[in-house]
Amino acid sequence: MKIKMVFCLACIGLAGLVTFADPQIKNVTARQRFPWNGKVDISYEVVGTIPTENQPLSISVWDKTSGQVYTPSSSVLSGDAGAGEGVHNVVWDLSEQGIKIQSQNVVFTVEECPLYCVVDLSGGPSATSYPVTYSSSNPMLYFTGNNYKMEWLVLRKIPAGSFIMGSDQRNESHRVTLTKPFYIGVFEVTQKQWELVMGSNPSYYKGEMRPVECVYNTIRGSSGGAEWPSSSAVDSDSFLGRLRARTGLEFDLPTEAQWEYACRAGTTTVYSYGDSADESYMWYKQSGSSYTTHDVGTTWGSGNKWGLRDMHGNVWEWCLDWYGTLAYGTDPKGSSSGSGRVLRGGSWSSSADYCTSSSRINNGPSFGSSYFGFRLARTLSN
Repeated sequence: MKIKMVFCLACIGLAGLVTFADPQIKNVTARQRFPWNGKVDISYEVVGTIPTENQPLSISVWDKTSGQVYTPSSSVLSGDAGAGEGVHNVVWDLSEQGIKIQSQNVVFTVEECPLYCVVDLSGGPSATSYPVTYSSSNPMLYFTGNNYKMEWLVLRKIPAGSFIMGSDQRNESHRVTLTKPFYIGVFEVTQKQWELVMGSNPSYYKGEMRPVECVYNTIRGSSGGAEWPSSSAVDSDSFLGRLRARTGLEFDLPTEAQWEYACRAGTTTVYSYGDSADESYMWYKQSGSSYTTHDVGTTWGSGNKWGLRDMHGNVWEWCLDWYGTLAYGTDPKGSSSGSGRVLRGGSWSSSADYCTSSSRINNGPSFGSSYFGFRLARTLSN
C-alpha cells in the first residue's frame, strides 16, 4: 500500500477574535503492518501552539479509484490522535471497519485545518493589518446582519482530491488531481469588501453586498501580478497585494481547476445541484434577474454541497489561468501564456447554458466589465 499523508493543522479563534499562528507538522509517517492485518500505524509531530478549543484531528482515507472517502469510528481508532505539541502515534484498524484498500491509489489524510477562514476587513483601507481567525463551524452563525458579506471575508476549506474536469464526465483522460487543500470564498467578493481594502468602488451596478465588478488588473496588478503562471507575485498596490501584506497570507484567485472542483463539490451533473437550470440556485438571464447584479448569496438555494454560493450566475468569475486548451493532470496551471484570462460560472446576463459547472470564456485582463467579478482562494501546503 502506498500511503501519502496530507497534514494541514491550523487553528480556531473566533471567540474574542484571537488570532493564532499555524503550527508546523514534522516527521510524518504512515505504514501498513506486514503481513497485512488491516491496520495502519500513523505517526506525526506537532510543533507549535494550537488553541485548547480546537477539535481533535480529523483522519480519513481517500480511495482515488472509487472516489470514496472513509473516516474512522471511535471503535477502530486507537492511540493518541491529539493536536498537542509533541509526537503522536495512532493505529487505524481498517479491517475492523470493513475497509479493503490495499492499493497504490490511496491517500491518508490527517488534518486539523478548520473548515472556515475569516478575514476581518473592518479596519478599512488605512489598516496596517487585518486579523485572520478560523472556525470549525459555520462562522456566519456568529454574526448579526450581513457583516460577513461586507466587513468579513469568509472562505471555506476544500479538501485535496480528484475529479473529471470539463463537460464530458465519462472521459477519464480529463481527470485532474489537486494535491493540496485550499480555501475559497463562500461568496464573490463584494463592493463593500473591495472598498475596505482599496478605498474606492469601481463597480457599475452599485450595492454594498453586490459583487464588485469592472476589475481585473487591479485584483493582482498589471506588472508583477500579470506574470502568472511563471510567478505567483502580485503588485503591492493591488487588491491582493494589500490583502497579503495585511494578513501575511498568500491569497489569490483560484486556478481554473480549483474553481471547477470547488463548484462541482463532488457532482458530475451539468450544474452543481443537478442537470436542469434552476432559478433557486442562480441569477441568470431567464431568472428574472432584472438585468443587473444581485446581492451575493440571495438565491433561494443554499449553494452547492460545500456551501459555496453564486458559483452559477450573478457575475463571471476571474481565474488565474490563461485561456487555452483545458489542462488536465496534477495541479494544472493552464497555458504558459495567452491573450485572455479564464472566466467561469456565467453571469446575470448569461443564458443557462453559460452558467454550467464546465462553461468557460475568456477576456483580456485589462478589460473591466459589469459582468465580471471574482472570489478569493488560498492554497494550503500539504
